[in-house]
Amino acid sequence: MNFKRSPLKILLWVGLTFWSGLFCFGQNSMDSLETVLEQSQDPKTRTELSLLIAKEWIIKHQDSALPYVQDALRLSKEHELEELQIEAENLMGNVLQRQSKTEEALALYQKAIAKAEALDYQKGLAKLYNNVALIHIERGEFPEALEGFTKATRCEEVIENPEGKAQGLNNIGVVFYYQGDYDKALEYFLESVKVHESMNNLLSAKQGYNNIGAINEALGRHEQALVYYQRALRIARDLDDRSELANALNNIASVYSNMENWRASEDYYMQALEVNQEAKDYYSLALVNINLGDLYAKSGEAQKSESYFLKAADIIEEGQFKNLAYSLYEKMAHYYSERQNFERAYHFQGLYDRYKDSVYNEAKAKAIAETNALYETEKKEKEAAEAKAALAQEQLTVQRQTQWMILLIAGVVLIIMFSVSMIRQQAIKRRQVETEAALQEERARAEGRRKLEEERNRISRDLHDHIGSQLTIISSQIDNLAFKEASQERRTSFEQISDHTRDTMAQLRETIWAMNNDEINLEMLSAKLQDFMNRSAREGRSLVVQNNCKSELVLSPERTINLFRICQEAVQNAVKYAEFRELKIVFNSDVDSLKVCIEDDGIGMEIKRGQRGYGLQNMEARMQQMKGEFKLESELGKGTRIYLRLPVNTSIAV
Repeated sequence: MNFKRSPLKILLWVGLTFWSGLFCFGQNSMDSLETVLEQSQDPKTRTELSLLIAKEWIIKHQDSALPYVQDALRLSKEHELEELQIEAENLMGNVLQRQSKTEEALALYQKAIAKAEALDYQKGLAKLYNNVALIHIERGEFPEALEGFTKATRCEEVIENPEGKAQGLNNIGVVFYYQGDYDKALEYFLESVKVHESMNNLLSAKQGYNNIGAINEALGRHEQALVYYQRALRIARDLDDRSELANALNNIASVYSNMENWRASEDYYMQALEVNQEAKDYYSLALVNINLGDLYAKSGEAQKSESYFLKAADIIEEGQFKNLAYSLYEKMAHYYSERQNFERAYHFQGLYDRYKDSVYNEAKAKAIAETNALYETEKKEKEAAEAKAALAQEQLTVQRQTQWMILLIAGVVLIIMFSVSMIRQQAIKRRQVETEAALQEERARAEGRRKLEEERNRISRDLHDHIGSQLTIISSQIDNLAFKEASQERRTSFEQISDHTRDTMAQLRETIWAMNNDEINLEMLSAKLQDFMNRSAREGRSLVVQNNCKSELVLSPERTINLFRICQEAVQNAVKYAEFRELKIVFNSDVDSLKVCIEDDGIGMEIKRGQRGYGLQNMEARMQQMKGEFKLESELGKGTRIYLRLPVNTSIAV
């Protein structure tokens, strides 16, 4: 089962350690290692001891680990100890990664991977693939992270290292967690923790406790989540691992926030903030600032939120932490909107909207055109049937009047009336035959309308149930292909196809919406247009729909779709070419017409007689089809205005 993650869940950090084969020694053991290192003259032994001591210091104090890593690098290069040089480069990458210098760490890892692949050094490759994947996790690049963790796990299987394999299973579970597949993630976490507990590997078991706690939190099992997070916190304190200590504190604070225990949540967040500041862990520091801002906003202390949100924004922008930016900008837009600072809200909403696309394609346009054709045919048949029914009723009325006249004069002129009566009876029979034929024809047309309505409903269901589901499957399969594709160029092409497929699905839903509504009022149309314009907006531009019409004015689906398409075409043209600051669509109405004005303050254009693009021709053709009026005004430097006038004769603009 899959669950949608709330913004807070997106911010949860599932604790991971750098996969460098860490071991924890007491102070006496560390002193012994230092003594052996000072006394040893063998370069290989000195390199191995330097790496061992560095691994111990790296989880406690990165600066203390750095001299030992540098010594190991120097010795391994001078004496051509290739595998140990790879180990030293991996540890140096660990130091850089924990200092949030991810670009430097990534370059060093890639260099070491090339050497390890040339030597077929599987043990080193397992560590390096894992650490590269961790950087992808921080950047929100989950397909690349899954690929790296999978490669690392395979390397551990080759060298038959059960602990390394368990670590790899844990990290694969992390990727599934971030992608929302909680059942799959929990399966990997439980399998990983089981192995680590059997080996009494507390450091790795702590990771599993964090991850299982995160899954329980996502599923709303707060008490169970606290149990696992507290276990992870105790181990982090025992190991004096500052980075993991901060992660555990942040996770516990998140649970208390979900339980609306605001003071407990604030206390743990503040502890995490202090630890992250000391460790200079900027990713986690940004995360805690976001969570604190969100906490104060939810707990009724919104005046405290802004400073934490802004601190997080500065850190995220500098560190390029994309998976945090998406949630932060959405929260900040909501925060400023609640406080009626609409300029700031619009700014951050614009940043948030950069992650979304709203491109309409030909598939939906074709489906709408077919629906329009069906509806127009139905409308004409309905009008014809109504006219014939009125004629039949009128003929029946005349028939009854004639019969009464014949009865009144029958006694006065019997012989003449007899002759006239015979003629009249024949005329009556003829008219009855015509009337019956007309009624049969009307019943046939009514049956045709009923079948047409059934067919329209069937098409709507088929579009939703079959084409919609097929598009969903296609999108998923393309995403899988992109995920598995090694070539960046082909992956990009797959992702573009997937985006177009999702756009088709969005347009399909609009088609079904139009087909399923017999009447659509201007408020509904205005809302649809505003939603489209919001998706088309860019930073620094205002796109507004203003409806000044009476609420009782409604449109037929055909006219709704035509008006929507005209406005859509005008907005798209303005966004592409007009360079405007403000664009408005204004609806007004009078006794017999609906008036629409589409106006922008952009650069305008020169209108040449007889030279109009396909888009303008299409808009004018749609208005002519509805017996409406289309007028275009534009001057260079003075913007563009499009005036539409649509006649309406009843409360329903059929």
